Amino acid sequence: MEINLKEKLRSLRQQRRITQEALANHLGITPQSVGKWERGEGFPDITLLPKIALYFGVTVDELLCVDQLKIEETIESYQRQSRIFQQNGENEKLLTLWEKAYSEFPNNLTVMENLMFALNRNGDYPCPKTKASRIIELGEKILERSTDSFQRENVIEYLCYTYSGFDEEKALQYANMSGTIFIGRETLKARILRGEEGVKACQGYISTCIRQASMAASLMIDKINFSVKEKIEAYTFAIDIIERLYSDGNVGFFAFDLSYFNRCLAMQYVDLKEHDNALKALENSVKYAVIDASLKDMDYTAPMVNRLKHSRSNTSKNYKGNACNLRLCDFDDKAFDCLRNNVRFNNALIKLKKHAD
Repeated sequence: MEINLKEKLRSLRQQRRITQEALANHLGITPQSVGKWERGEGFPDITLLPKIALYFGVTVDELLCVDQLKIEETIESYQRQSRIFQQNGENEKLLTLWEKAYSEFPNNLTVMENLMFALNRNGDYPCPKTKASRIIELGEKILERSTDSFQRENVIEYLCYTYSGFDEEKALQYANMSGTIFIGRETLKARILRGEEGVKACQGYISTCIRQASMAASLMIDKINFSVKEKIEAYTFAIDIIERLYSDGNVGFFAFDLSYFNRCLAMQYVDLKEHDNALKALENSVKYAVIDASLKDMDYTAPMVNRLKHSRSNTSKNYKGNACNLRLCDFDDKAFDCLRNNVRFNNALIKLKKHAD
């Protein structure tokens, strides 16, 4: 309460161009007392609160920011429910939740940001125009008002992705508003921090770089018409650098990526009719999908990441079930028809069905 009162009192006084001395004279106290209230070093006697509120033409609840606290508590309850929906991949419920919140608090930046992300949680590309127009409108409103660097970075990133499907020039404009890999937050922390915190920062930065590099390798092959062998090299590179970092096999969060990259690798080997290599990649894809399906909070143990932890509460997904559910859909692809009578293929399929959610 004190923190809210001091900020509210200072704001009311400055808005009305009233000095501390004038308020003190009205209340019959010293200007020093008002100064202490505004610094959070003291609190008015409860009998003075109605008089202060009346002087500024507000209610006692407004003076104490009770209404604002209620709003913040309500939005926090929306955020708690939102995290549950995100962890379970319940995209429709997530959107309904934030549409409701937006109808109640249409000017709240946190609500606007969450609605912006919920609108295309499925990751449709290009983003449908009706969704894109709302995302862009919300994002640009947030950037006009927000001074929170984290929020602005998130909004810029999502605006970039949204525009990239139909307006590359605008997407690049937002891309250029973001930072560079050389002066990013994680880079600077890795350089500045010392001791155990410094080691943890360095490991976090390395882990982030490896994930970005592996994703870049997989994205690269869609830019132009790469050969099948070049695609195999890209997916193999992505897999190798992750497995090298998590050298003891305790891959945690990266199990999902490794499952996906191996599935993509299998598709390429099928194109080359290298069925043994395709089956090996599929078996690895299933292995990592099963790891993802049973993943819980854990500590990483490989030497280069042994200060890092995986926390399920910090993750979200835009699909229901687990990685095994996604791989089951992949196994239905006609590209794998040539493998369906193979014992290894069917054993992998049985394992997926066993661990699917």
